[in-house]
Amino acid sequence: MHAIRDHLKNLHSQGRLWERSFSLIWSSVPGYTAAWAILLIVQGLLPGATVYFSKLAIDSFVASKNSRSFVDLEHTVWLFALTGITLLAADSLRYVTDWVRSAQAEHFSDTLKSLVHSKAVEVDFEFYDSPEYHDLKEQAGGESQSKPLALLENFGTVAQSSITLISFAALLTVYGWAVPILLVVGSLPSLLISLAFDRRYFRWWRKTATERRWLFYYDGMLSHSDAAAEIRLFEIGQKFSDAYQRIRKTLRLEKLKHLREQTSGKIAANFLALATGTVAMGWIALRVYNNTASFGDLAVFYQVFSRGQSIILAFLGAVGKTFSDTLYLDSLFAFLDLKASVVSPAKPVPFPTEIVSGIRFTNVTFSYPGTDSPAIADFDLFVPAGTQVAIVGENGAGKSTLIKLLCRFYDPNSGSIQIDGIDIREFDVKDLRRNISVLFQFPLHFQDTVEGNISLGHEREIPDPTEVETAAELAGADSFIEELPSKYRTLLGRWFEAGCELSGGEWQKIALARAYFRKSPILVLDEPTSFMDSWGEADWYERFSSLAKDRTGLVITHRFTIAMRADIIHVLSDSRLVESGTHKELVDMDGFYASSWKSQMLIASEKSYEAILP
Repeated sequence: MHAIRDHLKNLHSQGRLWERSFSLIWSSVPGYTAAWAILLIVQGLLPGATVYFSKLAIDSFVASKNSRSFVDLEHTVWLFALTGITLLAADSLRYVTDWVRSAQAEHFSDTLKSLVHSKAVEVDFEFYDSPEYHDLKEQAGGESQSKPLALLENFGTVAQSSITLISFAALLTVYGWAVPILLVVGSLPSLLISLAFDRRYFRWWRKTATERRWLFYYDGMLSHSDAAAEIRLFEIGQKFSDAYQRIRKTLRLEKLKHLREQTSGKIAANFLALATGTVAMGWIALRVYNNTASFGDLAVFYQVFSRGQSIILAFLGAVGKTFSDTLYLDSLFAFLDLKASVVSPAKPVPFPTEIVSGIRFTNVTFSYPGTDSPAIADFDLFVPAGTQVAIVGENGAGKSTLIKLLCRFYDPNSGSIQIDGIDIREFDVKDLRRNISVLFQFPLHFQDTVEGNISLGHEREIPDPTEVETAAELAGADSFIEELPSKYRTLLGRWFEAGCELSGGEWQKIALARAYFRKSPILVLDEPTSFMDSWGEADWYERFSSLAKDRTGLVITHRFTIAMRADIIHVLSDSRLVESGTHKELVDMDGFYASSWKSQMLIASEKSYEAILP
């Protein structure tokens, strides 16, 4: 009873996945799906019609030969013509169906890819920290994304084959009820073999998700421009290539073993199908020899058993693939069903049109998923509106974590973050992020024009060129942009033809211009001058000061020459705020900041002295 209950439960679960798949396909391509279904029904009827007309034509031909009647001969010609028309229609509709399937697949593939991309952007930031997410993403990609349409096509094959087999069975039952059963029994082992091996292959495919991700990693490291320099410098190309080939060899051998065993089983099943067909053909041939059946009957048996077994094999194979495809669908829909916890409230509060008070962190504690120690603990910080605040501290002190919490990439485990006294969880997530411009320490190098890079993410599809140029000027990027081949229309990056590569500092200025262009009331900069020399740094800060005077600025930096110019400096150590004040106040305290400042200045003076030595 338990086994039956589990089996019924499994069928119910699979039925839900089928329903979701068909609903998804119908909502994506209703026209092509309806046309495809009609074509399948017609194609399912045509083989039976062909066999029936061919039987009538052969019997009519034999009769006309014996009677020597012109009327019988004319009737025979028409029957052969009808047989030819059904054959021509079947071939023509097969080509039409292939085109409809291709069009259906193209449209649906784009729709499904859009859903996967949307989900990848929608899920919480913490999912990217989880190996399980990346395994699920791997399982939801590739083969899984082709499975909804494959499932529909298998159901179509089952439906079309069923219609054809019913018409064949109707033709065969005239000779006895056992004849159609013989046709089915000869092909049944193929279904059992397909089901067994498909399940085994799926279990292997799911188990090896991590290995496939390693292959993607090694392939990317060996072929991506960002890794090219270090791959060559440290001579690790061969190491990564060997690792890739080692994993590929293991996967290849295991996959070929599955296929080899499956092929052996199918050969045995086909031998059984051929044996049953031979028995049936021998039986009807004996009847024709004894004049208890006609040559038309012999033609019916030949066509039904030669084509019928192929159709049954296709039918049973489609049934088997239906169940195996459902296994992959589970991974796809598990990915699409991921739910974000960092979401907008049902009734969000409008973001302030002007920040009057400031940003406040109150008793904030946060640990990254899967870690025990907090990135920040019992953290309190106030950033007054319209001020420029610097956050300094050692690596791992929690400085960059503040940016992620402020942007709601994560929510704190306890405590709150408020803007003008309103918890940021009460704002619409997109509205909150639109009002924060962030220059990350390692900004992405977008393969786009200069103008496209600077205006990226702006609500207007075509930005105002004047605003783009102003942002570039404020970031100090206008001088090198004017020297590019097509200035603001120049394609950046080396991925595509005619693209121009920039230096690290130039890319950082482009990213800074993008942050300026957004005109958000909150401006957050994470190590904004890490790729700049001392001259560029001084010039940049003058520009930043003039720009940020009407905004609330938060600068995370290791460079005290930048921090010392801020209105307020906050010092982090061991995930906590330990000191706050102006540069002079902190130096006078002679504490953590003062010690670091003196060390940095001593190193700088030694380097300056060495630079002037002969």
